[in-house]
Amino acid sequence: MQVAICDDEKEFRDELKKFLIGYKKDRRISIDIDEFENGNDLIQSREIYDIIFMDYQMPGTDGLETARILRLKNCICSIIFITSFPQFVFESFEVQPFRFFVKPLDTNKLIAAMDSYLKQQKLLNPIVIVENGEQITINTEKIIYLEGNGKYCLVRTPEHTFKCSKTLSKIMELLPSHCFYRIHKSYAVNMYCISSVSGNEVLMINGEKTQIGRTHIADFKKVYMKFVRDYYVKT
Repeated sequence: MQVAICDDEKEFRDELKKFLIGYKKDRRISIDIDEFENGNDLIQSREIYDIIFMDYQMPGTDGLETARILRLKNCICSIIFITSFPQFVFESFEVQPFRFFVKPLDTNKLIAAMDSYLKQQKLLNPIVIVENGEQITINTEKIIYLEGNGKYCLVRTPEHTFKCSKTLSKIMELLPSHCFYRIHKSYAVNMYCISSVSGNEVLMINGEKTQIGRTHIADFKKVYMKFVRDYYVKT
């Protein structure tokens, strides 16, 4: 997901960026963040954004005018206005904003707004498995690892291990590819749930250990280092 923050206050941009980095870790999703200190720079960007956090008052082209220009350019992104002056909320309706927040930001409201967006875009859809004839819904961020067992697959969460009537390969097709990786013909791990990697062994956050297949070690370490760089170190 591509997100832009357009605000002339660096301190506020840093605060919002810190929130988004924490949010993407909690929700196990991919978010790339670009920053703009004025509306003109955002308008000139060729990037296609999913969400734009827009300050209402900025020097030069203000937030509302920036949004108008973006809409004229057929930008269909979700715009979240942020302001210290709530009286502008009605003016913003003409550009169909997704949300309108007043500074200082309320973290709980931000989380609710982001969750609402992801659900609308079907980015937080859980997977549905069948265990002993019963349909069970599992949120993908809860999955620690998966273990293939012939035509079945064991799905491990912090609270339970589910025996699913699908193969490991079929379950992998349903999961976000940026964080689930098959480290062995019989194992796939959620890289958000890795505590450490040592040699050919992976320690998961629940204390369990899994083995990396000999032919998978080199590729896995490259993928995992890229994952750490993109989703944990990037600021």
